[in-house]
Amino acid sequence: MDILRTTKKGTGLRYFISIIIVIFVFLISVHLLNLDFTKFLNRLTNIGEVISRMLVFDASLIPSILLEVLVSICLALTSLVIGTIISFVLAALAADNLAPNHYIACIIKGIVAIIRAIPALVWILMVVASVGFGNTGGMIGLIFPTVGYLTKSFAASLEEDGYERVEALKSTGANWINIVVRGVVVETMPQLISWIAMRFENNIAEGISLGMVGVGGVGYLLNKAIMKFDYPAISTIIVVIFVTMFIFEVMTVNIKKRLHTK
Repeated sequence: MDILRTTKKGTGLRYFISIIIVIFVFLISVHLLNLDFTKFLNRLTNIGEVISRMLVFDASLIPSILLEVLVSICLALTSLVIGTIISFVLAALAADNLAPNHYIACIIKGIVAIIRAIPALVWILMVVASVGFGNTGGMIGLIFPTVGYLTKSFAASLEEDGYERVEALKSTGANWINIVVRGVVVETMPQLISWIAMRFENNIAEGISLGMVGVGGVGYLLNKAIMKFDYPAISTIIVVIFVTMFIFEVMTVNIKKRLHTK
């Protein structure tokens, strides 16, 4: 009885060659990085001591930590509001079914692609180099990734409404603003709000991490504690950050559920 072949001939050889290539690239990467695994293994004995130190918390720091968390949230919210306004305008101009000019739409999509390709940390460093350290630089720096994320997301949601509704509104003599606001946005508002909620959560996380490079907020407080090897402060800050992010995660999930049930 003949046995049916379930894979193409030569597939096994291709898999084997692929695995060899991956292993080779991995070894080259380890060599170029000059990783010292011996030092890592020798330091493993210190893990127990570090963990024992980090199990100590300093409750007296919680008020000051919460104040810096509030700063991080305000940075995230301010950049989100400004970024949302900019993103909505750009998305309406770039969406295939709404774009008044094809060339402008292509230019906007290209700019957004560049913004998305550059990490938020790079944007904040460029802004800090221009305006200096502080909350202003952090807020402006967060606007760029917000615009990159929301413009693409908004455009995708606006395009999902299709061309038929837009063409029907055009046939009634409606102008471009009425088509965008009354025709498409009303139908896609739940998706847009969902994108905004998700971006707000991301902004808070990025705002915390950006504090490590000198921007205000709880990230800056954490960086100072790390530099001083203040383990109780580090542990307390991490716990507060975890609780904060967990709360916003739950809020985001609930918002998305309510929007999808409408």
